[in-house]
Amino acid sequence: MVVKSYLPLVSSIFCFYYCLVFLDYLLITSIGISFTLYIFLDFIDKIGVVFPVKEFLVLIAALQWIVGAKISYTFGKVHYKYYMYVDEPMYMNYVVPGLIFMSLGLHLFKTDLSIDKLRKSILFGNIILKNAALTIVVIGLVATILGRFLNFGGIAFILYLSSVLMYVGVAYLFFLYPHRKWFIFTLTIGSVFLLSISSGLFHELLLIGSFLTFLLISKETKFLSKFIIIVSGFIVIYTIQLVKKDLRSEVWSGESSKSASAIFFSLVEDELFSTPKKKLIINKEGNAEEQESVEVNNRLNQGWIISKVLSNVPKNEPFLNGETVLEAISSSILPRFLFPDKKGANQALINFQRITGLHLQSGTSMGLSIIGEFYANFGVKGGWVAMFFYGCFLSLVIRWLVNGVGKDSPVILFWFILFFYQVVKAETDLIKIINHLFKSLILFFVLRSILLSFKIDILPRINK
Repeated sequence: MVVKSYLPLVSSIFCFYYCLVFLDYLLITSIGISFTLYIFLDFIDKIGVVFPVKEFLVLIAALQWIVGAKISYTFGKVHYKYYMYVDEPMYMNYVVPGLIFMSLGLHLFKTDLSIDKLRKSILFGNIILKNAALTIVVIGLVATILGRFLNFGGIAFILYLSSVLMYVGVAYLFFLYPHRKWFIFTLTIGSVFLLSISSGLFHELLLIGSFLTFLLISKETKFLSKFIIIVSGFIVIYTIQLVKKDLRSEVWSGESSKSASAIFFSLVEDELFSTPKKKLIINKEGNAEEQESVEVNNRLNQGWIISKVLSNVPKNEPFLNGETVLEAISSSILPRFLFPDKKGANQALINFQRITGLHLQSGTSMGLSIIGEFYANFGVKGGWVAMFFYGCFLSLVIRWLVNGVGKDSPVILFWFILFFYQVVKAETDLIKIINHLFKSLILFFVLRSILLSFKIDILPRINK
């Protein structure tokens, strides 16, 4: 059930007043925190009613760019690398308006993303949809298995994209077997969870868990229940971040005789139920803070990288004037057999080191984020304009997918899991976003064409 639309607005106004008057935050920081609260409440309100991909994208960015950054400013410099390189006014005066401009662009073009419409359109027991769902799941499973053995060149990327199809198929199954959707969800997330523990990598778990939750919750679910579900998800994320570093250390070293899952739950038990001596640090206000909390925020905060960009450009590296934007477009669209010298996916790492001035060790991967990359290209005001047009671009893509590609077939919403898998990440560079979006669309059209020859339609016309 949708709450009154004024709740997010009223809550954000009170939050703004509290931050400005009682916490003595900067005006621009208060706007950023209250805007984040508005997006958070609006996001919860819309879960189960629409597929909230726009709200999710903005929320992740707000948490990592604004909230995480503010926490770091509160702690002060506690790490030799992961700290804010510019002062708070300079940082927030760029990032907060930039995120708001992106949000405005995203919501400029309205699109019907109703899940209720999707639910009513699907004919339960429809043989075509069942065949499509099972076929997609099998393709995803096979791609996942092959990806562990064929990890080279373009094949690896194709298999990586194809592995996401398994979760698209699971989305089909939610609606084909509504009475078993919780069992299907638990089985899917449980499997992903075990794989994440064994690898020490949790991005897939968090993103797939989020996307499937959008389709799992019904519109009849009360706001408070949705709030509890989402907050519980944040607690899980926080717990994972607490033990992730130690888990990776033990699992990747291969020295422990325990299984990865046993190591994980042992670490969680130590963190939550034992009472070891906590290492404390002193923040800039002279208050003691637990080191674990600081380290977790360091891993979640994308702001320190953005601040490093603001610090390094144009002081040590001149503005790029759209160079990486053109690279992103050309590398994604131009075929390599005609343009063998075009930039590859590793260009993102080269750009990161050049724009931030930071040297990364071999095997380390970090992203500039869209807002950091746009500043490096166009400066503050140019970055705001670029953020707005980036939001417009994504909004138009969503509109085209729903009203064009998915015309008469709300099933297209299931495929948002594939299309926006990388796009929603707040730390991703433009070259990775465009490349993923473009290649995933190619995969979709090729797969649909091939399966249609076998009389399997993954996007049947339901609204005739």
